[in-house]
Amino acid sequence: MTYPEGVLRALLTPRWLGFLGLALLAAAVCVLLGLWQLGVARDEGLKDAVAAAGTSARAPLPDVLSPHSPFGADLSNRPVSATGKYGAERGFVVVDRRLGGQAGCWVVAPLVTAEGTVAVLRGFVPGSPTSSPQPPAGVVTVDGTLGPGESPRAGGTLPGDQRQSIDLSALVNEWPGELYNAVIFASDERVGGAVVDAAGESKLERVPPPSVDAPLNLRNAAYAVQWWVFGLFAMWMWWKMFRAENQGETAAAAPREEVTA
Repeated sequence: MTYPEGVLRALLTPRWLGFLGLALLAAAVCVLLGLWQLGVARDEGLKDAVAAAGTSARAPLPDVLSPHSPFGADLSNRPVSATGKYGAERGFVVVDRRLGGQAGCWVVAPLVTAEGTVAVLRGFVPGSPTSSPQPPAGVVTVDGTLGPGESPRAGGTLPGDQRQSIDLSALVNEWPGELYNAVIFASDERVGGAVVDAAGESKLERVPPPSVDAPLNLRNAAYAVQWWVFGLFAMWMWWKMFRAENQGETAAAAPREEVTA
């Protein structure tokens, strides 16, 4: 009997198959516990990032972000203010959005500031209008929170001012000036110190900021890795025990084979 045949025969005994089943069960439990800890790490990281951003003092947009700079996770939900004039002729509506269970569109307009142009999500309107509601004229100060742009969405050509998403990679070639790599989710707009009633003629309803893609909580992430290491250790111990016993039996049998020969 060759060595591989002997190993296979020993492996297929009820005793070692039972040990293998226990090792696989332990490894599976460790994998699941690691995935659970990874989920906790993401949730905790999200809470930390949202809490940190939400408690930051409102700051002028140029103090927080520069045009074309990458949008980091720590900027999501960051309170900012920006002052400029709306480019009303370049506004658009984003279709297939929902707010409070109601279907409608997002209303977006470029705010041209001294430093650059930033996309402002002014609010939500029900239905599917083909033209964007007119923003306030003159110098406008927008208060709101920052959010990232969106990826392009597949779809056919839409009528009028309708679009599929707030795709900043497309807007950089369409809007004037340097473009900020962010979207301001407007909470209010002021002209000459007076707050604009967005819910007046245009029926705009403000849109809350999106959820945050935050970094992992390192402590729980380390726990996840630790559980996966335990799973590997269980499999390694099974193999070590099996190999040690198999080598011992092979060594014990060798003298008997020599005597027989």
